Amino acid sequence: LFFRDMIKGIFLSIIIGPPIVVAIIVIVQKGGPYLAIYLWAFMFGLSLAMLTIYPILIAPLFNKFTPLPDGPLREKIEKLASSLKFPLKKLFVVDGSTRSSHSNAYMYGFFKNKRIVLYDTLVQQCKND
Repeated sequence: LFFRDMIKGIFLSIIIGPPIVVAIIVIVQKGGPYLAIYLWAFMFGLSLAMLTIYPILIAPLFNKFTPLPDGPLREKIEKLASSLKFPLKKLFVVDGSTRSSHSNAYMYGFFKNKRIVLYDTLVQQCKND
């Protein structure tokens, strides 16, 4: 698993890295007195793009995401989200136990398209409580 993830990471670096480096070099060469602003704008745009691309295209290469099955945990999370006016669109469980025994969760998304991802270790812990 470690070596497979390392190979995938190297492959992604080879695909994503060179275009970013080329863009930075071009900005530095042609930036002139506004170099800092152009680099900031590029990095801001790149950050937004990666926030959008990572959970949809990159994260599934390393983990398996499945929808949280119907049940009391899902109902409680959806009820909490609606009481907080959190625009929850999807709830996922990720196979985090393949890499770690820690329990965790995270949220991602923009505007009215928010998602919550729970590690399978956390879901298992909730079932035991």
